[in-house]
Amino acid sequence: MLAIVVPMAIEATEIRRALRRVPAPGTMLHISGIGRERVTAAIARIAEPTRPDAVILAGFCGALDPALNTGDIHIAQSFYCAEQPEPIAADARLAAVIMDAVATSGGGDGIAAAQTPSVTVSAIAQPEAKAGLRRHGATVNMEDYWAARAAASAGIPFASVRAVLDTAGQSLPAYAGDAADRPARIAAGIARQPGRLPELLRLRRQMRQARRSLTRSVVAAASALQAATPPVGETPVAAEAMR
Repeated sequence: MLAIVVPMAIEATEIRRALRRVPAPGTMLHISGIGRERVTAAIARIAEPTRPDAVILAGFCGALDPALNTGDIHIAQSFYCAEQPEPIAADARLAAVIMDAVATSGGGDGIAAAQTPSVTVSAIAQPEAKAGLRRHGATVNMEDYWAARAAASAGIPFASVRAVLDTAGQSLPAYAGDAADRPARIAAGIARQPGRLPELLRLRRQMRQARRSLTRSVVAAASALQAATPPVGETPVAAEAMR
């Protein structure tokens, strides 16, 4: 069984539809909510009582590497958090299968090397903060490290698939999460402050581009992992011992 955890509903909508069209039996999709507490709680719930063979966290991210553009895909080898002493490694086999699936599915345009870490922070990072974080990784998000730690505590292989939303030099509005998941609330705010309309329209275009790229990559990864031999969550040694 493969569990796909997605922080925001806007990230999950097209993935859910695509998984219905492309059979991926045994794949579960969960919307966790944004940030440390929500993603940690979601993975704890997933781990009991039916422990999945692997967990993939799929969502948007911000670019730290100036070479990355909106819609590019990043599959991190490890997950860094400034509040913690050591990074956490992604499951090497899981990340490798995902990387190959994305690169060969037509979703490999602009794919970032798996050798580069992602960086987890507690709030949306703006360009000045991104420049300071660049030495630690290629992209920034609010969940990877904590999801990896929760999965490790449950003994479940973990990797992440991220689509770049905002570029390294771009400021993302603090209400970006609301813009994604509560459009009616943001529309009311725009009515009061019409000067924000161009910013919101740009963000909407970027979200659509990132969502297309994310969906294509996640579906390719899910299909490859379901077909993997040995199955996801089993090492070759363990699979041989079962025969």
